[in-house]
Amino acid sequence: LFRYLVFMGSILIACFGCNLPSTATENRDSEINNIGPLPESLPDSWEYRIGTNDLLKVSIFRVNELSSRKRVNSQGMITLPLIGQIRVGGLTVGEAQNLISERLKQGFLQEPQVNVYIEEQTSQRVTVSGAVTKPGVFPIAGAITLLQAIALAGGPTSLASTNEVIVLRTDTEGRDRIYIADFREIERGDRADPLLSRDDRIIVPESDSRIFIKGLTDTLRGFVPS
Repeated sequence: LFRYLVFMGSILIACFGCNLPSTATENRDSEINNIGPLPESLPDSWEYRIGTNDLLKVSIFRVNELSSRKRVNSQGMITLPLIGQIRVGGLTVGEAQNLISERLKQGFLQEPQVNVYIEEQTSQRVTVSGAVTKPGVFPIAGAITLLQAIALAGGPTSLASTNEVIVLRTDTEGRDRIYIADFREIERGDRADPLLSRDDRIIVPESDSRIFIKGLTDTLRGFVPS
């Protein structure tokens, strides 16, 4: 596992550290080497950000004719009565409410009370790779746990080292983190099934010993007459 993490760390350094000054590369190096157990819950500071194809319900208190349901387009825009197009992609719900309120104050309403609800979250995804049956990128709607994400990928293969599942995550401050989770403990109910964040990357590594045993078994089969 240690060799695997060092390898993954070097990949992240190469990806994120290219074309950066040496001091920036050193800072990135120290950030991605922050390895620890996967938290069971997301931090309080984590907030969902509106994305493409999300369905929003925008309500203006006591002005029903301005309330509407809008789906975010590929540019992160929605079109609302009076104010026209407005970019909400990448904003939290609170930021979107403040932006719409400010636009309505510009010659339309004095103190509008705006509420934005996300009725459908369609811009989230997780990536599952390594020793799973169907690795890939999976769109998700709403909250999802580690076990559920691995199930989307068909579950671990017979070569998986399930006590050393790796989760790569970018935190709210833009820093890259490496977390370790024991799939077996979670599956047994010894630990809570942790919630995943949008764009988490899950890697289920292969067990060196299981690879060796499989290779030996396959070799021995070659000597067994059919």
